[in-house]
Amino acid sequence: MVWGAVSYNGKITLKFIEEGVKINTKHYQNEMLRSTLMPNISTLYSDNQWIFQQDSAPAHKAKSTQQWLVDNCPDFISSEE
Repeated sequence: MVWGAVSYNGKITLKFIEEGVKINTKHYQNEMLRSTLMPNISTLYSDNQWIFQQDSAPAHKAKSTQQWLVDNCPDFISSEE
């Protein structure tokens, strides 16, 4: 499996996930958001003007993930929108 983010300005580094790894909320927040998205997004948006959108996977919709995004992203589309 692979995780990534793409935008009008380009893409960030892809995150390859080992076979058999279950993407739970903690793994998603730590490995995808904190360790992959945040360190790389500034290469595309140095002005910090971006909106994050994700699908409705359980780890994406989790209350703790939604709160993490409130605390760490300049803007995002919530699971309620």
